[in-house]
Amino acid sequence: MGSGDPAQHGGGGGSPSDLDVGDEDNLQGLKKRVDRLLGKLDKSAASHQHIASQKVSKEAFGSFGEAQDLSDAYDLIHQRLELLSRMLGDQLEAMSLAVDMADRDYKNVDREHSRRLAAIQKRSIENWEQQQKLKQQAQAGKQNTSGDHSGQGGGEESSDQATP
Repeated sequence: MGSGDPAQHGGGGGSPSDLDVGDEDNLQGLKKRVDRLLGKLDKSAASHQHIASQKVSKEAFGSFGEAQDLSDAYDLIHQRLELLSRMLGDQLEAMSLAVDMADRDYKNVDREHSRRLAAIQKRSIENWEQQQKLKQQAQAGKQNTSGDHSGQGGGEESSDQATP
């Protein structure tokens, strides 16, 4: 085997012994760590509830065109932060549930575990779809503003903008 062997560099995959998770202490330790992380997230400034409550009103930015653009960009970033926080919490909860189920060798997995995992999966799909929608909105916003650098908002054709 030459120096190009991926196994020598940690890239050759694993052996069956690498998958051995039979040590109950390891799984329970991991579950406890994941649960602690989830608890810390829920109590931190990065929690979904905390981020959702920290919103700046559109009026705070002013009424000129660039202020509206700034407000729109802020709203988009805020939505993405909320989504990130919600998704992180869901993934940590799913990890905790999966570790708990693996610890029990997938025996006696109750309906509640299955229901919670299915709900997390459904929310993950919804969150992904929401992220795709936000991405499309951002791209549309870039296209709308790419041709207008005058700060005038498009002239007479735009009747919904206030004139100073």
